Amino acid sequence: MITFSWVYVVTWLHILCGITWFGGYIFLSFAVWPPLLKRPAAQAKAFFAAIGEPVGRLMMISGTFVLILGLIRGIVFGPVKSLEFIFTTSYGLTFLTALALAIVMWAYGAIVSSKTVEKVWDGDQFRPGAAQYIRRSNAFNLICF
Repeated sequence: MITFSWVYVVTWLHILCGITWFGGYIFLSFAVWPPLLKRPAAQAKAFFAAIGEPVGRLMMISGTFVLILGLIRGIVFGPVKSLEFIFTTSYGLTFLTALALAIVMWAYGAIVSSKTVEKVWDGDQFRPGAAQYIRRSNAFNLICF
């Protein structure tokens, strides 16, 4: 007989949101940006304008849920019950490292996405260094993952 447990729901949703967040960066880094940067700048800007907001929203929502569900998984349903546990056990140190990386990636993603248009385009032209900016910002998040 299968018994219902909230820990399984939280864990499953945490993993699903993590896959969505990470998969979004993989998709953008390797399937969207390379061909987009080879298109005429005006076409690339129009395409980005069409997908930027919904993709950005999905990434922000999935990243936020990764953070919230990770905290719930570790604190409410997991063994993290004190600061001493966090700093004196392998699980606690791993939990703290994952939390710090997730917060950095979440904040960095929010900052970069809000500046993408101004960093990549100058009117209907690509800015000098646009491709390097995109590669650098995507590489940062992929390395953090």
